[in-house]
Amino acid sequence: MTTIVRIEELTEKRPLQPVVVGGWRGGLDNLLYKELGQWWRTRMWWVQLIIWVFILNGITTIVMIEDSQTAGMTTAQQLADVVQVFLLMGATAISIGVVSTVQGAIVSEKQLGTAAWVMSKPASRQAFVLAKAVAHGLGFMVTAVLVPAIILFSQTRLQVVLPLSLLSYLGGVGLLALSMLFYLALTLMLGTLFNNRGPITGIGVALVLSGLFFKGMFPPAVLAVTPWLLPDISAAVTLGAPLPDNWYVSVVISGCWVVVFTAVALWRFKREEF
Repeated sequence: MTTIVRIEELTEKRPLQPVVVGGWRGGLDNLLYKELGQWWRTRMWWVQLIIWVFILNGITTIVMIEDSQTAGMTTAQQLADVVQVFLLMGATAISIGVVSTVQGAIVSEKQLGTAAWVMSKPASRQAFVLAKAVAHGLGFMVTAVLVPAIILFSQTRLQVVLPLSLLSYLGGVGLLALSMLFYLALTLMLGTLFNNRGPITGIGVALVLSGLFFKGMFPPAVLAVTPWLLPDISAAVTLGAPLPDNWYVSVVISGCWVVVFTAVALWRFKREEF
């Protein structure tokens, strides 16, 4: 027997309630669901995971094997070598990977007209930017930072006689994550300022490579306002080595840059003409 239930009967039992979310949160749930779906309901997450594990953990494994075959190298030296390679190389590789992946997150939608279409719906422009920031931030945090870091920690526990301190290691990985967030926020901000990918990629990659090759040419006052010292501070924290003078200034300012870049992106996209 087929049971037919009239809409009137359902609404009498549980009336439909309109959901109105105004202000900057308008449409955030739906936009975030869509952005997270592009990471976790497609092959993107496992492709990114394979890339970062192959790059970061693959190279550190090679370093471990070579160090174990090097005569006269102590366990502490082996551990320091592996940690520095992972954190210093990881900061550079992850930063370039973030810029390359996120460069079209906003620009491509402006060019294709999907951003204008989304803005014609009951969704705020702030939610549009924040959804991308949260989804990409979470995606890279898991695939490029946390999983490779867990694998490296497990490797040191199994292969190195002198294991890493968990608390110190978490502090070092946290600074690596801060470096990643800096370039993510920068790339999203540039996506709201420019209408093509060239300047976004050029500025982001140039900033990363400048810190890699020309860091020693700048005075300490300039270095303090950049994220370039974060990998060195991260390695020192992890290994319990002496920290650079006024190291906390770079950490605080880098965190402030993340907030500033995000605020500028929200301000600029709110004034975008569609």
